[in-house]
Amino acid sequence: MLTGSAEFAKNYNFQLFNQGGKLWAFHPDGNYYSADGKQWTRSSLPNSIHNLAFLDYVQFNNAILGLGHLEGNIENFKLTTPITQTTDLKTWKILAQKSNLPQRFFYQPVVFNNKIWIFGGTDGERNFDDAWNSTDGVHWALEAEHLPFGARNRENFLVFRDKLYMLGNDVWVSGDGLKWTQLTSQITDAELVGYTPVVFDEKIWLLGCNRNQQFTSEILVSSDGISWEKQDAPWSPRGGIAATVFQNKLYITGGKYGGFRDGTTETEFIYSNDVWVLKKNDSKKTRLHCPDSYRDSGRRGS
Repeated sequence: MLTGSAEFAKNYNFQLFNQGGKLWAFHPDGNYYSADGKQWTRSSLPNSIHNLAFLDYVQFNNAILGLGHLEGNIENFKLTTPITQTTDLKTWKILAQKSNLPQRFFYQPVVFNNKIWIFGGTDGERNFDDAWNSTDGVHWALEAEHLPFGARNRENFLVFRDKLYMLGNDVWVSGDGLKWTQLTSQITDAELVGYTPVVFDEKIWLLGCNRNQQFTSEILVSSDGISWEKQDAPWSPRGGIAATVFQNKLYITGGKYGGFRDGTTETEFIYSNDVWVLKKNDSKKTRLHCPDSYRDSGRRGS
């Protein structure tokens, strides 16, 4: 653990970026940067997309783009389609006040073959199973109306070994974003939601898994997307983690634990702002380690 309490507030469902030689946390309370993951400084750069639980930023062509703007909650929201870009991480440039970005949320944009891709998502009433892409973030083309994995929202997408992977409770792979093959129908025998995927040390890591509506510290690691190894992480149970690779190390922070207070039926939510780092080791078998004293005392995420 690098620090038990970063300068930004405890929260979840925000993003970490490796940008401009710094580690960046695009946080609901503001954007913060760090050279080492220990000390964080608040930036003057504001939040351009607003509700980070619904929409994501995306790194593209040495810049960070904000796709759309959403205010409100799932029951009452206002969604618009401006496209913003920052290259200096100080100000946003408005590329378009209004675009043909699909009006939806709970999708994860991903860069693949020099284009930004969007798959599925929801408009609050129905889920989608289509594919869109863009070469500039402003002009979007519908590439497929119906994909074989069906209508989805909150699914995860990443590039691994030059192919595009869709990760839900199952795993699909594609070489072009349009033709998909299912690698496995079920990652584990549990229903997985709320995790953050990241590629590190030539493996896919699933961090912060909610298993059957229960958060644990267990993570899952795979070198092929088919077989998955379970590992116990040193941090407290949580989902909605922020993670990225920076200086050849994997950094994680944030997250939310949801459960019941001991001996009661009262719902308990615990948020985090500790920062952890994982280094590659000489044996080529990267695992997570921590002192037993912290493992025992930190399980509840104080």
